[in-house]
Amino acid sequence: MEKVKSFGKINLMLKVINKKDNGYHELQMINKRINLYDDISVSYSDVDKVVISDPNIDTKFIYNILKKTKDIYNIKNHYDIVIKKNIPVGSGLGGASMNAGTIIDTILKMEEINDTLENKINNFKDMGADIPYSFISEDAIVEGIGEKIYIIKEKINFPLVLVNPNNFISTKEVFENNKEYSNKYTHEYILNNIYNKDIYINDLEKSTFELNKEIYNLKHKLSKYGKVVMSG
Repeated sequence: MEKVKSFGKINLMLKVINKKDNGYHELQMINKRINLYDDISVSYSDVDKVVISDPNIDTKFIYNILKKTKDIYNIKNHYDIVIKKNIPVGSGLGGASMNAGTIIDTILKMEEINDTLENKINNFKDMGADIPYSFISEDAIVEGIGEKIYIIKEKINFPLVLVNPNNFISTKEVFENNKEYSNKYTHEYILNNIYNKDIYINDLEKSTFELNKEIYNLKHKLSKYGKVVMSG
């Protein structure tokens, strides 16, 4: 049995560049892992089985990830996967996608299969925009639909507080309602301004606030204490 930690991530910055003809949005983000994680165990089994500690979470996504992993790498073994959730659902912390990447990497380790980051990104990028980032642990500039990753060599290190309002909003609805678009920053500009709080924005906030006034009110209240940005 392999027991692993599946860390969440935050978007320190999220810029929506444009909307593609296929409905996907081109993004530019600064992603960072955080020290909040789900506990995952993966063991060999007679049949594939997925158990998630929160009964309200559908297991279908993880089953699909497992099936695709086995198909791509021609794996015949079966697995018992148990996920103990600590990352809140709908919190913008990429919980499900980070779980997916952790499970993929764990199975490849168990099967002694080595693959490149590029191959893993190409194999799984269509399963979720946050999955490519789930394969790395470093801070990074993430672009495209999440598949273009540029590691930031200097770790971004400043204190932050995460606030979970327990108020779920559909990501799909937020993107469909979005009318905010902005130009990309150059990588040089980002790296030169990594500690300038003005670059930390989220273009999806306006769309979110239109759909949910409580989130707007929460940001307004918290803003008196410092910079406040949606995490995803």
